[in-house]
Amino acid sequence: MKFLLSSFFVLASCISLWGQCEELIYDQVDEFDSTRVVTAPSVNIGYMVPSNFQTIEGFKMVEEAKAIFGFTRQDSVNSFFIILAVAEREYLSTEVGDNVLLKLVIEDYEEVVGFYTVPDKGVFDSETNMRIYHHSCIVPLDAFYRMASAKIEKIRVYYKDTKRTITLTSQQQAAVQQAVRCVGEAAKVYPVRP
Repeated sequence: MKFLLSSFFVLASCISLWGQCEELIYDQVDEFDSTRVVTAPSVNIGYMVPSNFQTIEGFKMVEEAKAIFGFTRQDSVNSFFIILAVAEREYLSTEVGDNVLLKLVIEDYEEVVGFYTVPDKGVFDSETNMRIYHHSCIVPLDAFYRMASAKIEKIRVYYKDTKRTITLTSQQQAAVQQAVRCVGEAAKVYPVRP
């Protein structure tokens, strides 16, 4: 009886995951160059922080960061990517290199994975009076499978003279993991089948 009950819950969770993924995915093919782009909606990560935009009630509160996970295919080049949009109070810059680190956690096992990014000087956002930095990271296939099976506990971003750590809540960890799995399912590389 326990086996039947546990099998039912596993099957129900797989069906609910499949139904959620159809609603979460943006999947388009460009008419001009046949590039396919698959993305999940952005996930707010970190905490609510006061911006530099002041109202009568005080400083306007904004999300610390957003994450978008995606996949792109053009001819024979396939790539997963994660884009982090981080709000910063000061003017900062990044250099070429492994500027984004993810702390992945599976039960008692922890692992830090680094991602290569390109330089960014940020864009001024008039609604927050802050600069928004876009950290575009190429995710290798092995890192994709790690992200699909583990949850991201923290993200560390290195700027030229400083660093920033973003801590994800358990709901945010589950939402990012769900986005990774759904994009992998749409790209036909997740789950792995023998």
